[in-house]
Amino acid sequence: MKNILRIILLVCFAHYANAQSASTESPNIIIIYADDLGYGDLSSYGGDIPTPNIDRIGKEGIRFTDFYVAAPVCTPSRYALLTGSYPNRSQHLLQNVLFPLDVGYLDKSETTLAEYLKTKGYATAVTGKWHLGAVEESAFPTRHGFDQFHGFEGGCIDFYHHTYGSFGPDWFVNNKPKQEEGFATDLITNHAIKFIRDSKAKSSPFFLYLSYNAPHYGKSDPDNLPENTVVLNEAKYQGYKMANTLQAPVEYVNRFSHVKDPYRKMYSAMLSSLDDNVGRILAELESRNLLDNTMVWFISDNGGYSQTHHAHASNGDLRGQKGSVWEGGIRVPALLFWRQKIKSNQVVSTPICNVDIVPTMANIVGFNDRLPNGIIDGKDISKVLFDGEKLEREIFWRFNKQTAIRKGDWKLVNGTELYNLSSDRSERVNLASQHPEKVKELRASFEEINSTIDQP
Repeated sequence: MKNILRIILLVCFAHYANAQSASTESPNIIIIYADDLGYGDLSSYGGDIPTPNIDRIGKEGIRFTDFYVAAPVCTPSRYALLTGSYPNRSQHLLQNVLFPLDVGYLDKSETTLAEYLKTKGYATAVTGKWHLGAVEESAFPTRHGFDQFHGFEGGCIDFYHHTYGSFGPDWFVNNKPKQEEGFATDLITNHAIKFIRDSKAKSSPFFLYLSYNAPHYGKSDPDNLPENTVVLNEAKYQGYKMANTLQAPVEYVNRFSHVKDPYRKMYSAMLSSLDDNVGRILAELESRNLLDNTMVWFISDNGGYSQTHHAHASNGDLRGQKGSVWEGGIRVPALLFWRQKIKSNQVVSTPICNVDIVPTMANIVGFNDRLPNGIIDGKDISKVLFDGEKLEREIFWRFNKQTAIRKGDWKLVNGTELYNLSSDRSERVNLASQHPEKVKELRASFEEINSTIDQP
């Protein structure tokens, strides 16, 4: 009898130990960063383009209604995501979009999420778009904590030829320039899946920054356009011919034969292709028993082109578009799951910003002691994710000559426009004259944050 009891206790202890190990194991982390995806484009946000795979992330975890990025364009949004700091703190001109020949870059002293995670034993990779500078060798992704880089350094490329218009090729495999055949969205996924497989084989936790260029328009040579290309407009850059183009494989274009507008049709095809590729990533995780302990974020880098460029994207009922500090430029679709820790079917309305991801990962993984004092602008949102708590905070924007700050339900734009987002997220009714005390309060809050940030 004693032997039987001893065996039962040993079995129970083993199960307990395994459960404890599983609950404390560092999660794999994947951040899927879509490019120029509008707030109203995913079907889970009321859009008319079916996106079942992306929507699955929110169904099995959290769909955020009030998720923001710290800037309404590509480069500074990425800076904020990876550093946890407002882009206005950038040391080398990353407050705005970088173009080829621009000299802005990520300084070696500016620590990325990948660098923090490497101190905790993570394998790291970025597949897709970098867009944080390429002039200085020190700006290369592998100098900022990423073991691998597969993709392109600039802001946009032709999806088939992988060139920046007629300016030349921009494609890297295993950190080196290389020609590779295929549609960019598929290739980015291929490299991501290989990285996941390699990390699984090595039994190391991994961080994958999966930075798609879809559904951002491509940058094509107007004299060498692939099939299944729709031209938004043409221009020249430093004497080189450029065409801004929407591109997708024919099978995806055929899915939307019912859409009459040619620009919306091609954009829908691009998003549908992206959704299928997200499905490939989730299927890979599931097939390797990695889905339960992998934290998967899906976020857009900024709002879509809902007004210019033939209004091919949709920001729903939000005012403004990419490049604006109105809601359409900075409020983005965002979803998250981590089966082991986060309850499914949640809708979270607490205002969140992409600068929050670094300090949140610091708390979850355990590198709080490495965060620099005074320049991490994000907040740890762990209790929002795990316990459903609310978070009182301010979110700050200073982009070119535009400014904004949100505090609670109130948002002040350019120092003169006051909106209550709980009743007017479309920012139609300026309440500044009715609430001068709130305007004064938010101006003071803006200046308090602004005073801590070096002027560009």
